[in-house]
Amino acid sequence: MPTRRSLLAASGLAVASAGCLGLGGDEENGNTGKAEAAANPEAVRLQELSVQNNHDESHRVQLAVEADDDVIHLGNYELEAAGGATTVEGDWNSEAGSYRIYARLDDGEIRSTDVTEGVPGAASCVKVLVRIDSGGSLAIWNGADCEA
Repeated sequence: MPTRRSLLAASGLAVASAGCLGLGGDEENGNTGKAEAAANPEAVRLQELSVQNNHDESHRVQLAVEADDDVIHLGNYELEAAGGATTVEGDWNSEAGSYRIYARLDDGEIRSTDVTEGVPGAASCVKVLVRIDSGGSLAIWNGADCEA
């Protein structure tokens, strides 16, 4: 059985350089939205995972989704300039778990986040957006508004 590390390396995602980014706060990357919010220690349902490009150039995003220490999704997504977007399909939306998202923009650094970072403790599900902003920077955003 392949290890998590070998699967991530095979897809071009090296776990060793993963940095944490999300609504939980990452001041170094300008993401201070809810830095004080405590992470939800409970398992949640990952309702939706989307990738979006708001930059004026095309980009490739590599994604890995980990659930309870098992890699359950690996994928490469080619996104068109200025508005290219896709919803990532997966079996994660029916079961609660401890999910972690790894994302890499082109050949850049790997970003990662626990999907519960910054999510209120009462939340039972989250939506995640991996987004390239208009300046060409990658960020991972999450929210607990699953009804919207």
